Amino acid sequence: MIRPIPWCRLPSEPVRAALPALRWQAQGDLAPSAGIAALMLYVALNFVAHPGLAADGSDGVVADATYDALGDMTGLSRSLIADGLNRLAALQLITASGSAQKRRYWITGPHKPWFKLPCLAIVRQGAIAPFKAFTLRSKHELHAMKLYLYLAACRDNVNPFAMVSYETIFARTGIPERDIRRALSLLIGTGLMMNIDREYSRTLKINEANKYYLTGAQALLNSAATTSPAVPAAA
Repeated sequence: MIRPIPWCRLPSEPVRAALPALRWQAQGDLAPSAGIAALMLYVALNFVAHPGLAADGSDGVVADATYDALGDMTGLSRSLIADGLNRLAALQLITASGSAQKRRYWITGPHKPWFKLPCLAIVRQGAIAPFKAFTLRSKHELHAMKLYLYLAACRDNVNPFAMVSYETIFARTGIPERDIRRALSLLIGTGLMMNIDREYSRTLKINEANKYYLTGAQALLNSAATTSPAVPAAA
């Protein structure tokens, strides 16, 4: 079950490292759609994750979720869930343990630094509502998911928005600049993003980089301990 929190912690370094490696192409036996499914599942797994003790005695963050539960949260079929989990493992974003009947998914660290991802604002009746609008048939949906996580990861902890140029987005994610506008439209259309603002700096006399507000952005400024999600105590 998705934890009832305004936002969730995700590890910055593993996410930033994985995004450029996700391209709209087959990877072995996995179709290009596996990349979209992987990022959707990564969000879902983090939304249900909790502190856990690994087999070697170290602290970690783990998600206990069946295929049925993951399907309910994301709207993905069992075959896409299998492909997405395999892609996450190949990207070293998760490691799996346990039996097929009781699988556990460990969120790969380091868990510091971390970034906030809105949770409750996009959850409806136990499902991540915007994901139900994805068809997994287009490179633009992969770009949208990559951009969503990147914008969350590059936001500072003072403002509710991320402020970044198209050039930087391309350099950090590999999304071609010509495709960024389409990815942004998808984020707004599905409900993962609520607004884009561009302002003219009267001081610098130039157009500033766009300001991107994810759905639930205002909740990201809430740092109360009661909303703090799972993270290893030793991290």
